[in-house]
Amino acid sequence: MSAARESIEQRFPSGCAVVTGGLLADNDAPSGGASGGLSRGSAIAGAGMWMGVSELPAGHVSLPHHHEDQTTMVCVVRGSMEFFVRRPDGGEDHFTAGPGQIAMIPGGLVHREENNGDVGCLCVVVRNAEQPVVVNLG
Repeated sequence: MSAARESIEQRFPSGCAVVTGGLLADNDAPSGGASGGLSRGSAIAGAGMWMGVSELPAGHVSLPHHHEDQTTMVCVVRGSMEFFVRRPDGGEDHFTAGPGQIAMIPGGLVHREENNGDVGCLCVVVRNAEQPVVVNLG
């Protein structure tokens, strides 16, 4: 990764922080890595939360995966993402989120994402843990 693309975190004595360049889905280890065509990147973590990004190119899909007990909130910035979520009763929920919409996936649910659009999908992702977990299933 070149220095021009790295995120820079500025911390203040009050505990505040500003991250520049945090929208980089480089599959770094702290983000939990990739799930098939879905790339991830970390921006910042603290106070029991993690924030990062995911990027899914047009025409790509993720592997089925889950995040153990971590609830995931996904704010779509660009493009759209289809979610396929396995319910505990064995059924499946299917929904799409587009720019400005936020999807929430409760912890432990196996899910996958698809981007059937013509534009790459960029999302800001938040989890209720400082170290995100990604368990790819295939």
